[in-house]
Amino acid sequence: MKKSKILLLLLLLPVLCYGQLIGFGGQYSNGANGQFFASMAFPTLHEKNKLNTFVSSGLEITTSGGAEMSGLNLKPIQIKSFLSEDLFNNNPFTILVGVDGGYLFDFRRGQKNGIVLTPNVYVDYKFFFVKAGYDFDVSNGRNQFFARAGVGIGLGVLKMFAKTQIW
Repeated sequence: MKKSKILLLLLLLPVLCYGQLIGFGGQYSNGANGQFFASMAFPTLHEKNKLNTFVSSGLEITTSGGAEMSGLNLKPIQIKSFLSEDLFNNNPFTILVGVDGGYLFDFRRGQKNGIVLTPNVYVDYKFFFVKAGYDFDVSNGRNQFFARAGVGIGLGVLKMFAKTQIW
């Protein structure tokens, strides 16, 4: 089992090199004493549309800290929306609302892996971001609220150095 986890991480290493939204920090979730998280995502489909939505893929890693769900969460589909072009183009902060779908590899003994759906809200300003949402493990009937705060490289950093707009 240990060899398969190491092999999985080595296979994912090239994907990490394409990350465009990378962050790490602390997470609060139900029952946890404190958790560390790291996340990355990269856009996979970003066509101009009336809903201001785009699709990305990524992964998140959270430490246990007593949380109901933690581990490596592969998220092949993340649907996000900027809400409006004016809100994005005319403010130094970024607000995204979305739903992530993925597969959680829960590394704690006795816990089951499963498909997880996560509605969430993400706000960033420069290097800092906050993300809050609710994880629904549809395979095992578990769920948890989470709130994260951290630092990262993403849209907030781009807005610091260039007039970034949705085109």
